[in-house]
Amino acid sequence: MNISKAKLLLVALTLTAANLATAGNSQTYVAQNDLTESKICVAAATGSNSRMNSTIKQMLPTKLMHTKYTLVANKLKCNGMNVADFAEQAGNIEVANKLKSYRTKNVKIQDIAAIDTNTAIING
Repeated sequence: MNISKAKLLLVALTLTAANLATAGNSQTYVAQNDLTESKICVAAATGSNSRMNSTIKQMLPTKLMHTKYTLVANKLKCNGMNVADFAEQAGNIEVANKLKSYRTKNVKIQDIAAIDTNTAIING
């Protein structure tokens, strides 16, 4: 009798722990339209890497996946923020990290010792 109660208690604790784990990210994301970009935003927030891949494949069928990911990671905004940041905010760290790896890093180097001879100075 004690073994059955212990098993029942273990099952109840397991179910409670599973419910608590899924309750932390109870946000629901729904695309407002049928655009592929909206579907990508929803997949970024809620999907796995494989779901993200299949959603991105629908976009620009002639482009390579690397090119598509680079385009999405650098140009797509979801609710006004970059798609990688949107995925991270939604708690989908796996997809956010993948998208961040495709972001381009722009560095501007300016030679401060260079003399610009085409500069006009007006004293007034």
